[in-house]
Amino acid sequence: MNKVHVIVNPCSANGRTGRRWEAIRTAIRTHFRDFKFSFTEKPRQATEIAREMLRDGFDLLIGVGGDGTLNEISSGFFHPQSGQAINDAAAVGIIPSGTGSDFIRFMKVPRDFDKSAARIKNAKSRKIDMGRITYSAAAGGPKTQYFINVADFGLGAEVIRNIASIDPSRRGALTYYRGLLSTMMNYRSKKVRLTLDDGRQMQGEYLIGAVANGRIFGGGMVIAPQAEPDDGYFDLVLIEPMKKLEILANSRLLYTGTIARNPKVHILKAREIKVDSPDEVHIEFDGEVGETLPAEFAIVEKALNFRV
Repeated sequence: MNKVHVIVNPCSANGRTGRRWEAIRTAIRTHFRDFKFSFTEKPRQATEIAREMLRDGFDLLIGVGGDGTLNEISSGFFHPQSGQAINDAAAVGIIPSGTGSDFIRFMKVPRDFDKSAARIKNAKSRKIDMGRITYSAAAGGPKTQYFINVADFGLGAEVIRNIASIDPSRRGALTYYRGLLSTMMNYRSKKVRLTLDDGRQMQGEYLIGAVANGRIFGGGMVIAPQAEPDDGYFDLVLIEPMKKLEILANSRLLYTGTIARNPKVHILKAREIKVDSPDEVHIEFDGEVGETLPAEFAIVEKALNFRV
């Protein structure tokens, strides 16, 4: 019998989660007779709550929200200093209630509250990988952040920085795409140097560099069509510079999962990726604003028990 704690982001789904909590709570109670719950009140608080609950002996944490909520809770499974798992046997589940649910969609979590609660109750845990970003002192570090879906540097990170000022209650499914259209008008590709775990070194000018554990980001864009969250590897997606009209023309390939057809798109497998740049290049992870390069991305293999 699991000891269950539910972590609710009431601001997710443009604030609808808080308003429909009673319906969600009823759905959870149908499948879990005994559980505790907490509401988050500020960014990153779900990580703090998750760590506290795991230390208190809870071994099943259920998030109510979108990918951001899932990221925060999943990050809380690791000790902030050592990076060690707080409880290797604990699991996480998610009841979707957010505007940004790309990883949730990829993992085929039902959108229906009752069905997703039933899935968490009855499914076996699947051990999936996590991504870890370590920033060097030159980037304001050392600092570590975790991601469950996709991190990227370049254009995608600039989009996230630009839309971060939009009130969550005003964001929708097309917020990222609209942000992409406005950001690309003044964006220039960045020069980067990469070192992969096999020692191979690369350098070039790229529009986007995506480090993918999942396949989808940006509100439905399939950036890494073959990525698997439990294969022990990232899919590193590097996109060469494109003109503005070229970006628009190829954006449809992102939504159809066929971006790899473009000869300017390169997809590589790697477990560790070191990246630096002579330019100021920002990073985003799971839709959150990160730091800047230089940074190292590392796969944390089979790090998380995901109820799916």
